[in-house]
Amino acid sequence: MKIILKNDKITQDIAGRIVEFPKYTTQILNLANQNAQGTRPKVVG
Repeated sequence: MKIILKNDKITQDIAGRIVEFPKYTTQILNLANQNAQGTRPKVVG
């Protein structure tokens, strides 16, 4: 017996509901994080 799992199903099981964001959301979040300096070692760890 062979079990076939599709990537879409695995992603949905792991991450839950997949949400579509507006077109430029990533760029806005990157700019906000850069201004907040949220990836500095003392902030992250």
